[in-house]
Amino acid sequence: MPVPPSPPQTATGPTDTAAPALRKPEIDAALTELFARIENAAPTALPSVLISGTIRCGKTKVASKLARRTGLYHVKTDEIRNAFYLGVSEADKRRILKYVFRRLLLRFPKGLLVDGTALMDDPCELPLWAARRGFAFHAIGYSFDTPEAKHRDLLAFRAIASCWTKRSKSDDEMLRFARRLIRRSKAIRAFCAEHGLSYFDLDSGRFDAERDRIVAVIRRDLEARQAQARPGLLARLRRAE
Repeated sequence: MPVPPSPPQTATGPTDTAAPALRKPEIDAALTELFARIENAAPTALPSVLISGTIRCGKTKVASKLARRTGLYHVKTDEIRNAFYLGVSEADKRRILKYVFRRLLLRFPKGLLVDGTALMDDPCELPLWAARRGFAFHAIGYSFDTPEAKHRDLLAFRAIASCWTKRSKSDDEMLRFARRLIRRSKAIRAFCAEHGLSYFDLDSGRFDAERDRIVAVIRRDLEARQAQARPGLLARLRRAE
C-alpha cells in the first residue's frame, strides 16, 4: 500500500530550475566527514533505529529525548537534505536519499538514531529495506482524533514555541493543515499495519506523557534487540556496505 506524499513545506514550480545534483565522489566525501563525526562522538552500542511519520506530530522531540537517554547519535533527515540534495530534482533526490541512508545505516548498524519525514518519502522504500535487514523502525502520527482537536493543539504549541507555521500559515490554513496531517497519519498507520512496522499515535494534548511513553517503548525494544542479537550479525551488516 503506497503512502501519499506529506504536505510540502517548500514547493518548486514547473518553471523552477533544479539545483545540480552532487556527483558520487562529492557525496562520498561528505559521507566520510559525517562518518568521522559519528565515530568521534563514540555513540552507544545499542542497535540503530529509524523514527519517521507525520510532520508536526512530535517525532523529533521523541527522537531527541531517546538520543539523550540512550547515547544514540541523532541524525535528522533535514540535515541530510541540506547537505546532500537540497533543491535538486525529485529523481535526483530519490537516488541520493536512497544511497546516503543505505550507506549510513550499513556503516553504523549500531549507535545511530535517524529521524525525519524523508524516511517515508514516496515510494517509501527505506523503511522496508531497513526492516528486512533487522533495523528498528517506528512511525509516529496523529490519526485518532478530529481535525479541530489537532488544530487546537497546533495553535497552542506555536503560541509558546518557535514554529515555521507562524510565518507561513494563518489560523484558518492551520485547520486545513490539520486535516491533511490526519489523512497522512492514517495512510502511514495503514502502511505500517500492512508491512508489520511499528506505529504510534501521539496525543499532542498530553504531549509530555505521550513522548515519555513512546521513548520508553522504543528503548525497551532496542535493549531487547541488543540482547537477542546473534554473534556476528552487526559485523556482517557492516561488511555488506
